[in-house]
Amino acid sequence: MLSNILKYALEGSRVYIDIVDLDTGVTLSIKNISAYELNISSEELMERFKRGDESRNSQGSGLGLSIAKSLIEIQKGNFIVEIDGDLFKAIIQIPKVDDKVKVE
Repeated sequence: MLSNILKYALEGSRVYIDIVDLDTGVTLSIKNISAYELNISSEELMERFKRGDESRNSQGSGLGLSIAKSLIEIQKGNFIVEIDGDLFKAIIQIPKVDDKVKVE
């Protein structure tokens, strides 16, 4: 996620990262302004080999968000992307591990 921000955020803009510790898990929220207007739905952007700006061909394979989503889901978490014009928001929800449960 941080690599994507460095590549695709509007130069000179701010990035907001919030971490909320809940009873059942942790929520990480990342917001930034994209260097390109994202004329694509969040569902499409999460597909493999999709890029937010179809005309861009110099960076990335279009796999980053899809891989991040898969890794988070393996950990029983949720990965949500919200897009509003050039505002990009990613929400990662990871459940806490019960320290009484043996992890194998």
